[in-house]
Amino acid sequence: MRINSTKILLLIGLGLAFTSCEQNQKFVDQPNLQWRSAEVKYLGDSADNRRVIDLTVYFTDGDGDIGREDLNTGNDTCLLENYDQFLSRFDLFIYYYERVNGQYQEILPSDSCLPFHNILPNLTPIGQNKTLEGDITTPFDYSNYPLNATDSIKFELQLIDIAGNESIRVISPAIGI
Repeated sequence: MRINSTKILLLIGLGLAFTSCEQNQKFVDQPNLQWRSAEVKYLGDSADNRRVIDLTVYFTDGDGDIGREDLNTGNDTCLLENYDQFLSRFDLFIYYYERVNGQYQEILPSDSCLPFHNILPNLTPIGQNKTLEGDITTPFDYSNYPLNATDSIKFELQLIDIAGNESIRVISPAIGI
């Protein structure tokens, strides 16, 4: 029995094509976060108490659908009956904790219509391979905190992509203040 070499090359070529497509997407479609760092920065003079903490996380997303095409998401009103819709415009969720009596307690923003969360720009790559990975650094305005007598704080961050896939919440180590 004689095997046609053209057919063998075609089968090998198709096998390599399918294998390379699988290798291009080395991440799952659900975003993944890993904690990187927190850096306190003073705005102006250190005596001003005007501070931000730059929070950095490493992220991956297999289908690359991170961010918003239009950062002006239209309805910016924060009405209680539309609160879930208001929150759905955010991509990067930030939760802030202070250590009080040895336990970390979540501290909510003083105005629920001004949450700590962020809207990310559209990061979706152009082309066939949509996988994304990199670092996201976001400032947390720390000027009006801590609210309690505390020696350390923590953050939790969560990323939600356009399709609604949620990363697990990544938790920072204790940050001494």
